[in-house]
Order: sequence, then C-alpha cells, then structure tokens
Amino acid sequence: MAQLPKNLDDAAMDRLMRGLSPDALRALHAVSEMRNRPPEDVLRDEIRRYIEDKLPPVDVEGIIHAMADRFYQLGYFCGTAKRLLREWNQHS
Repeated sequence: MAQLPKNLDDAAMDRLMRGLSPDALRALHAVSEMRNRPPEDVLRDEIRRYIEDKLPPVDVEGIIHAMADRFYQLGYFCGTAKRLLREWNQHS
C-alpha cells in the first residue's frame, strides 16, 4: 500500500484544530489523554487511518502478472528483431 506522510503540515494541522467543534475538541482531548499522546498526533493518526480505510487494496499479484506478460512480449519482440537483423546482415 502507498505510504502516507507521517505528519500533516503544521499549518494544516492548526487549521484543522481551529475548525473542530467544541464537542470534537473535548473528544479529541479525552482520547489523547487515554493514549498519552498530544491531540495533534492523535488527530493525525485518525486521519491517516481514515484515508487508509478509504483506499482500495492494491492487487500486487495482478501487477506482477501484468508486468510479466508485458516483459514476455517485449522479450519476444526483441528476440524477433534480433533474429531479423542477424538474418538481414547475413544476406547483405
């Protein structure tokens, strides 16, 4: 899976924190106390998890198979071109 940045920009985090409702701030502070971490770090983690949950899983096996098929075709074409050039050079 693609790696998400470890931290949001500090300016972006400040804007997010200012935009939270009082209830959301209270909940965020309660969770940060339970986790013994700063509220900004808790919010960053939750945003990261939210984004990761929304991203579709990457089909690594499918990517590898597609690459293998393309590389096989490329190898076949290179081999054919090499054979044709060899034959052409022999007739010249």
